[in-house]
Amino acid sequence: MKTLFLLVNVLVIPTVMMAQAVITIDGQFDDWQQVTAVVIDSANDEHDTDWYGDGLSEPVPRHYSDVDILEVKFTHDRENLYGYVKARGIVGQTSTIAAGQKAGRYYFIITIDVDNNDSTGYPLEQGNYWPNSTGYDMNMEVEFYDGAFNTGHYIHHDFLTPAALTNGRADLANHIIRLGPGTYDNYLQWVTFPDTTFVYVEDKGPVVEGGIIEVAVSDDGHEAEMKAPMWGFFWDENGQPIIQLGDTIDVSFSLEGSGELSESAAEAGYNGTKSIWGSDTADPIEKYVLTDVWSTVQKMQALIADEFRLDQPYPNPFNPQTTISYTIPMAGHVRLSVLNINGRLVQELVDTWQSAGYHRIVWDGRNQQGDVLASGVYFALLKVGVYQSVRRMVFMK
Repeated sequence: MKTLFLLVNVLVIPTVMMAQAVITIDGQFDDWQQVTAVVIDSANDEHDTDWYGDGLSEPVPRHYSDVDILEVKFTHDRENLYGYVKARGIVGQTSTIAAGQKAGRYYFIITIDVDNNDSTGYPLEQGNYWPNSTGYDMNMEVEFYDGAFNTGHYIHHDFLTPAALTNGRADLANHIIRLGPGTYDNYLQWVTFPDTTFVYVEDKGPVVEGGIIEVAVSDDGHEAEMKAPMWGFFWDENGQPIIQLGDTIDVSFSLEGSGELSESAAEAGYNGTKSIWGSDTADPIEKYVLTDVWSTVQKMQALIADEFRLDQPYPNPFNPQTTISYTIPMAGHVRLSVLNINGRLVQELVDTWQSAGYHRIVWDGRNQQGDVLASGVYFALLKVGVYQSVRRMVFMK
């Protein structure tokens, strides 16, 4: 029986910046000690990944310590979602061709009900996950393959039919996500890059580096952490982010692997040459609020710039112009660019040294040559040193 310990983040005024943790994806986990959204999961409860498809009412036990979840945690900041998992075995471990084995697969999965609505998305049991819960729309996920990291990708599951999936692919070309009922079998999977472009990926596909999802595993392999920028989930048909501060979401963690190195495979004498799939899913973290504690901090500290920030352009969608505002905590060379949906530069709004503080600029929907652009989706990309952030804009003539 799984036991759930869920503590809600609390803002205590006038305490500053204490409600959310500052997480660095570096394979060191002291920064997770202050995170209070926690689920403790029973040991030795890993199971097969065929039970639902086989018509069973519950899973068949497996011996597979590498996917056996012991603890998960979840937190956020203004731009990103963060997940932590602790396992009884080795997170990301797979068999390898180099060792004379079958190339194994392993997944660190964070599944999210992005709209807190059980009528959209799919039930976890359709993917042979256990325990079941409903309403899951999208994933932030990492795949390991043949002994190494393969991709960090997003997944959209809200499609009931292959025809709906085709329409969803056309929407995604414009960075649009439409939420609705879905099934586990129909989904889109992609790696997003910092310049807003993306590439579709499939399981066991070629290694894709440079994506915006990050992962790190501890030296002993028992802990892992993941970071996914909120903007990588893209936007709805009205130009609103699918996930943003103020939203309430449900979050489910799973570990899953092909199991060539599992204890069950060893017991069967397979020696890394045959798959025995297994997984474990923790109880969900329900009604997690993406609290914007920083808005309170800003009111308390007035004009003090305490972080790099690119705000959502307003209005958005816009015609004939929109205001783009941003904050930098120290002087530096600032580049604020407008990119089209293919990631190509159409207008350089700022390319100069600026003082610390709050800045804003108006964009009128024109390109570098002064021509009015076509209606469509564009992106504001802010770069200051190693920092960069992106916001989506919809120009409607």
